[in-house]
Amino acid sequence: MTIKTKFIVLLLNQFTSGLVFSIYSLVFILVLELTSAAHTGLAGNLIFVASTMGQIFAALFAFMTRDWQKLKWANTSFIGLGIPYLYFMPESPLYTYAKRQYIPLEAILRRIATQNGRKEIDWYPCYQELLRNQPIKLAQKNELTYSQKSYRLFFRRATIIKLLLAAMIGFTTLMIYIKISFSLAMLNISPHLGIFIGAVVEAISCLISSVLISSRLGRKGSFILTMSLTIISLLLIPTIVKYSSITSVGLAQFGKFTISSATAIAWIFVPELFPTSIRSTANAVFIAFSRIGAIVAPILNTAISKTYAPYTFYGSALIAFVVVLFSLMLPETKDKPMDDVTDYTESMADI
Repeated sequence: MTIKTKFIVLLLNQFTSGLVFSIYSLVFILVLELTSAAHTGLAGNLIFVASTMGQIFAALFAFMTRDWQKLKWANTSFIGLGIPYLYFMPESPLYTYAKRQYIPLEAILRRIATQNGRKEIDWYPCYQELLRNQPIKLAQKNELTYSQKSYRLFFRRATIIKLLLAAMIGFTTLMIYIKISFSLAMLNISPHLGIFIGAVVEAISCLISSVLISSRLGRKGSFILTMSLTIISLLLIPTIVKYSSITSVGLAQFGKFTISSATAIAWIFVPELFPTSIRSTANAVFIAFSRIGAIVAPILNTAISKTYAPYTFYGSALIAFVVVLFSLMLPETKDKPMDDVTDYTESMADI
């Protein structure tokens, strides 16, 4: 290939990677909305564990193929195996409920109940009770459209604050994650082995975070705890590396463990902060700022000389500390249904 052709292929590759990441985030939200409030944490963390298994498969394919084109074909074929399953996934009942489409909602619930082996008597009376408890619809002339409701919700002060905090959390968690991962990648070890070790560490961190968010700590407490441990790691790494490189590697892996846990918790915590009508958009803001953090981390690592490299760790720790402080403002979402009844009622009261 010519340089021009390679550059075009690289652009297409990056564009496709962006689409895959968008699909991943949409499927993640769909899975959370298909899961009951008591099990959203477990479902979300199982997705992250599966994601780390994907990293291991990618490293294995790279080790076996030793050729980037063959690696792309292997990854594409593997991903393609899961695409047909998306056809069989039902629509989110919470999304359908938020749009007040009760007939499609009944069909979705019946399909889910059938797949779960539930009889009609087990769920249909509850569904009828739900319909009877719905607020009386406004007159047609006063009825707000879906976009108008979303607009009113987005421009409420509480929603704006939560959006800003979600953006800060997304930016900081992925920036620190990439920074620590980038530092580990610079070690003189096989890249295949490095990816494998990192994937195992992340898998364990996801399992631990699942336990934490199900405990009394909840989402908020678990996020603050894991971020606090990450801050300690960031502060110690520049100091320890002067005395023992092996110890600094272990500390960096511990930092990767804690920031992976914090990231997994944030991916579950942030969507639960918003009503169904704007959850996908709010999650898009969270992901967009997280990708900005992913861009900033390697630029700082390569642009700043080794003499001043410790200050990047201290700066990251400071930003993480600010995020922890602002996280105290957020509500706890553990065991709270992911519907928008409260937000919808409050928004109508503001009208």
